[in-house]
Amino acid sequence: MSSPLSSARRIAFAVITLAFPFLLLILVELSLRVFHSGQDLSLFATERVNGRTYHVMNPGVMYRYFPDGDFSPSTSVDDFAVPKPPGMYRIFCLGGSTTVGYPYWYNGSFSAYLRDRLRKIFPDRSIEVINVGMTATNSFTVVDMARDVVRYEPDLIIVYDGHNEFYGALGISSNQSPGKSRWVSRTYLRLLHFRSFVALREVYSWITGLFRRPAGDFSRGTMMEKVSFGNYVPYGSTTYLSALSTFGENLDEIRALCANNGVPLILSTQVSNLRDQPPFISRSATADTTHGRGAFTTAFNRGLKRIVDGQMAPALAEFRAALLLDSMRADTHFQIARCLDALGDRGAARREYIKARDYDQLRFRTSTDFNDAIRRMDDGHNVIVLDMERVFQDNSSDSLIGNRLITEHLHPNSAGYFLMGKAFAETMRARHLLAPGEEWREKDTVADAELWEERNVSTLDERIAQRRTEILTGGWPFTNRDIPVVGTVAQDDTLGRIAESVTRGVWDWLTAHKKAAELYEREGQLDSLAREEQVILSETPLDVMAYLKLAHVFLLERRYADMARLLRASQAVTPTILAARALGDLALRTGRPREAVAQYESMSAFEQSIPERVDNGYVLAVAYLKADMPEKAREQLQKILELKPGYAPAAELLGRIKG
Repeated sequence: MSSPLSSARRIAFAVITLAFPFLLLILVELSLRVFHSGQDLSLFATERVNGRTYHVMNPGVMYRYFPDGDFSPSTSVDDFAVPKPPGMYRIFCLGGSTTVGYPYWYNGSFSAYLRDRLRKIFPDRSIEVINVGMTATNSFTVVDMARDVVRYEPDLIIVYDGHNEFYGALGISSNQSPGKSRWVSRTYLRLLHFRSFVALREVYSWITGLFRRPAGDFSRGTMMEKVSFGNYVPYGSTTYLSALSTFGENLDEIRALCANNGVPLILSTQVSNLRDQPPFISRSATADTTHGRGAFTTAFNRGLKRIVDGQMAPALAEFRAALLLDSMRADTHFQIARCLDALGDRGAARREYIKARDYDQLRFRTSTDFNDAIRRMDDGHNVIVLDMERVFQDNSSDSLIGNRLITEHLHPNSAGYFLMGKAFAETMRARHLLAPGEEWREKDTVADAELWEERNVSTLDERIAQRRTEILTGGWPFTNRDIPVVGTVAQDDTLGRIAESVTRGVWDWLTAHKKAAELYEREGQLDSLAREEQVILSETPLDVMAYLKLAHVFLLERRYADMARLLRASQAVTPTILAARALGDLALRTGRPREAVAQYESMSAFEQSIPERVDNGYVLAVAYLKADMPEKAREQLQKILELKPGYAPAAELLGRIKG
């Protein structure tokens, strides 16, 4: 007969029993990490270029927020050095599709315009502006990414976010949300940093996929429709107020994260099209009775007819009568704004346009309450609020934000993104970020016209943006079509067809720009070719071939100083024999033989065929001779003749030296 366990042993067995599942999970997690198994959801991936380590945004990070792969947002190619170089000023930009630069690529985003402006103002400083925006994400994503970003020694974090609070990934009204409570979403995001949890999520998705309806059951055309269709949110509703509260808490968490890490934070209010974008969804809020709905409809339709007849004052009266029956109808406020706008009362029109946006029940545009939540974050110290909405208002016709700066409902055009980059730079100047105020005043003298002319956005980028906008606005919610309908591109419109290949996912951005460069080269359009190569270089600064191709265009254009600048920059990235030879030739032709000698001598580090060694050795001998180094020239020529006896140019030059 066995003796009973002592109390200590019973406790020990209980602890072991309870701890075993956790120990097993820890073992699984460590194994997955050691063997690099499962999905890598890290924010950044590592790459090596010429012996140096860089980080770049990891394309796989999208699976944190879009696990089913139904939507594949692009990721930035902005790279940054690890460890951080001394003297480097590093800025991270976070947010949704506007931060990305939609309908352009990252080269057309405000972060690119900010980067180019800062580098132009401070050419002697090292400045990185790293875009980690992602389409269809919101403040949950910003908080999640910011936790990663602060580990990479940022000097400034910029956040432009707010439009996607309802329908972006993890949004309260999104089809890509694990739950409606903030703590659920926060816990979910924390768990995603464990590979074992990601593996469990994959198993769960596989099992549920066996019972999921076929994709044909949900064939809506655009991502906007997939994440939001039917999820309409009345102004002031429980869902609306819950999202507003969550947004404020997420902003507080971002502020605390930056403050605890000593990183200044710039938050920006959100900009949307007021004047030229009618509300998407207007629904009755107060005219609930049949009689009330009938009276409202009669008054509203009379107002529309008056507008058609050009009678704006009588139309205004009709719409105001309709408003008395239903004060929360977004479309009524929009029509009132149109009437006031046409009658010249811009201030009253702006107030009504704002109400029309705020009462729109399809919440793709940030309402005033959310912008006010951003404005309240400014603490005069670590958190700086840039009122971008006011910036756009001040730069819009009649102070009404419309199509002059916005492509559709909220994404800026090139002029709009350029304006955003300028506004962020001015905010940095006002708060003495990057440099003291005196240095800003001394150096911030670059004209906007010069920066605009040098922008890294080409005609192809504009065509891509135009086509993307056509596709977006050709479907729901801009029209009632399930599938966007757009016109065809003419067969002889080669650039248009290149743009079409990008919008249809046939080519990526880089491939399309290389195709455009080939087109311009065939047609002899050197200016356009140079612009394309410059745009490619701006987004691939670690690709040495991008430098060499642009330098070749400068050679064709006889822009020798620009050519030399590019070739020297290429050598800082990856030394090549092509750059050394070209710089040597240029120095020799312009009377700088000693500089030519240094470049030609550096070619010996590269593998060369015998004909190449003969040719390159001969120009080195010429450079020696012109640099008043005849003995070295004689030795070099003798080496050439050993490689290729009877090589006439070398024999002739050697004879001249001996003579």
